[in-house]
Amino acid sequence: MRILIALLTACVVLGACGGESSTETARSRRAKTAVAESGPAGAPATLTKRLDFAACLSDEEAQSTRCPTFALLSLDYMNSQCSVSGGTLKARRPSESWSLDVDGDASAEVLVDLVANFDCEGAPGVFACGSTGCPYLLYKKRGDTWVELGAINADDAPGIQVLPAEEGKFATLRGGCTGLQPCSELTHYEWNGRKYERTWIDFKSHPVDVAPGGLMTLTQDSAVLDAPGKKGQVIDEYSIGTTVIVIGTAREGPYSFVSPCNACRRGFVETALLTK
Repeated sequence: MRILIALLTACVVLGACGGESSTETARSRRAKTAVAESGPAGAPATLTKRLDFAACLSDEEAQSTRCPTFALLSLDYMNSQCSVSGGTLKARRPSESWSLDVDGDASAEVLVDLVANFDCEGAPGVFACGSTGCPYLLYKKRGDTWVELGAINADDAPGIQVLPAEEGKFATLRGGCTGLQPCSELTHYEWNGRKYERTWIDFKSHPVDVAPGGLMTLTQDSAVLDAPGKKGQVIDEYSIGTTVIVIGTAREGPYSFVSPCNACRRGFVETALLTK
């Protein structure tokens, strides 16, 4: 509705100039609005296909010159699991990883889902990680070795963004919805001095501190809300005895951010209604 007044004029101009369609314009504006509402824009990770994981399965010379050493750390385990299941480990071509600079040193780090870059031919599904997907691991090269900086949830990558940071500091990373916009759930990863950890979630502009409470049970029938408060809209309803996964706690009130399953809708319930 916000662009309705200018829509007819935009259509005429774009049609005459050969620009993008009004539908594309609306989609682009919605995406920009979603980013603006969720905080400062960040530098997105860039897809790259340059890593040679096939070399990791070749002779020793190829491994030493072309295979990223971080892949070798997991290769023996993946190979043994595949062989036990009667399969043969193969590298997918082209490979897929994401490049991003988290510490501003102009040397790109690598974000990669190793499992997605290999197949176990003859035994598909050996490396499956369930409905949540396998985590992406973030690596930084220091000299001739790679150091792991942390793990990023599959839903938060590869749409991860590097937020602005002070010079010399590790930036906060933000991702969600597999990079699709607009996104109602943006997860923030912060550097704790040793690694990146998942610290808080922006759920429809409501901040949630990640504080995994494990499985808890509802003590009475409860509505699941899209906001932590009495004015929140009902997005689902759970019955007494429902077991939920506690993801975090709302900053705006005594509410927990929960989900009854990995594929279910998430939302807020009163913390007082939950018990171990």
